Amino acid sequence: MRREDPLSRREFLYSGAAAAVTGSILAAGSAVLSAPGRTPGQSNIVRQKEHELRRASLAVQFGDDFSKTYGPPDYFDMKRWTKLMAGQARTEGGRWLMEVRRDPPPGPGTVAMGGFATTDKVFNPGLVGTNGVEITLAGFTHEEDYPKEMEEPGGLIQAWSLTIGSWKGLVGGQKDRQKDRGVQLHFDLLRGDGLFLYLVRGLLPGDFDKYPRDGFGRKESKSMSPQQLREIHENLIKKGEIFISVPCLSLANRIYRPEEKIREFLGRSRRFGVFLTDDANTLYWTLDGQVMDAFEIAGYFGSSSESVKDGAFLSIMGLGCFQRNTWLMDDLDVLVSRK
Repeated sequence: MRREDPLSRREFLYSGAAAAVTGSILAAGSAVLSAPGRTPGQSNIVRQKEHELRRASLAVQFGDDFSKTYGPPDYFDMKRWTKLMAGQARTEGGRWLMEVRRDPPPGPGTVAMGGFATTDKVFNPGLVGTNGVEITLAGFTHEEDYPKEMEEPGGLIQAWSLTIGSWKGLVGGQKDRQKDRGVQLHFDLLRGDGLFLYLVRGLLPGDFDKYPRDGFGRKESKSMSPQQLREIHENLIKKGEIFISVPCLSLANRIYRPEEKIREFLGRSRRFGVFLTDDANTLYWTLDGQVMDAFEIAGYFGSSSESVKDGAFLSIMGLGCFQRNTWLMDDLDVLVSRK
């Protein structure tokens, strides 16, 4: 259901525990890669204007306003979507309610992960031209009937991601670690510790010789406390560096603190976007239509062009530590260059 954009009127997925959930990845490529870097020679004003002009020229290749309801057993359009892990879904009131559940008891505990991917590849073959996705995240809910002493500081509240990839699922879940390619926007909300947002791509073997690495995924990290691992991770973020946090190469990182800023960020509907342009050589993300971070990733997809010769899948996933975790979403658009 279309709603007015509020602005038109004017690390858990990978930082920490989920690294252990998803495991590590070493992907290989044969092409010469340019080192990723922020797009040079452009002011924010110019970059934003270019995005707006580009966005206006794109066609909706795949979309859903979630106004249609579905009956049992799936309660969702399972012709166009494929369930991933513990994902459940239904439409209600013109919104998509994506759920991830686990066994009782209620309250914070073992994390559960799940979501959905498009059944077919919905982006341009070869990712030629411009390919992007926008979706409105309207909120997150979970059960409240549990003892509040179960809420441990630093524990996960929720995590959510958008992935454009040659496989279905998160970066780190590739079936063919030599050939698969993908990019991802995700955030991790940790209790009392902040909201961590990341723009990432999959890893290549050469990355380990080029970029600093945090402590996650290292053998020697087994002797380090969670706090020590977090400190190493956050120090790299504060330096503004591109760095490896297995299974990702982290390009852009933002930390939102204190709680007032987190509530401002997540306390209302937000429209997230991920775009690949210049034949997938430039990657950027948007928030409520505004370009936030942009990077050149020249050669990343080209180093395994076979992986996206027929296009790419869109995957949307969530992770939560409650018994019932629900993300409310609306107005999905997959956008591509007109042929």
